[in-house]
Amino acid sequence: MKKLLFILLLSFPLFSAELVLKDGYVAAHTEMLIDSTIDPINNSLQADITMDGSDIMTLRGKFWVEMNLFTSDKGNRDEDMYEELEIGEFKIAIFNIANIIKSDSFDNYIIEGMLDFHGIKKELSAMAQITVTDNGSVVIEATSKILMSDFGIEMPCLVFMCVRDRVDLIIKASF
Repeated sequence: MKKLLFILLLSFPLFSAELVLKDGYVAAHTEMLIDSTIDPINNSLQADITMDGSDIMTLRGKFWVEMNLFTSDKGNRDEDMYEELEIGEFKIAIFNIANIIKSDSFDNYIIEGMLDFHGIKKELSAMAQITVTDNGSVVIEATSKILMSDFGIEMPCLVFMCVRDRVDLIIKASF
């Protein structure tokens, strides 16, 4: 019994450790004919992420953002966006990591998971550069795309000029 307890204690550092988020954001990019770009950003990314030692392939957990914290350079447009996204009912968007796949190039990975947004859950993949520094810091820089219509959201139009349905996502998290 003592040997089993000793072995378990020795292997304890091999179990997943929670990463502490130091800084992070999610930026969303879309376009409209009049406004060449619409780029709201949320600098309040939250995370509950674990990783076994420095093994990137073992990253697991979730990221989330409060939808009312996205802001752009036009406050009145932000208010319209909040209304379209129904943030009173759908306050948070959550991405759960399911799998990490190593890409062909150095430090590049594909993060697979489930996005829970606007009351709808859909699989989502993101191309990511993930680095682990000598001091143990982890930095994730990822990009992905979603169609708002996939989440039951119809983008607003002014006469014949509509906001593009595709939204490009840029995510950065430093642990």
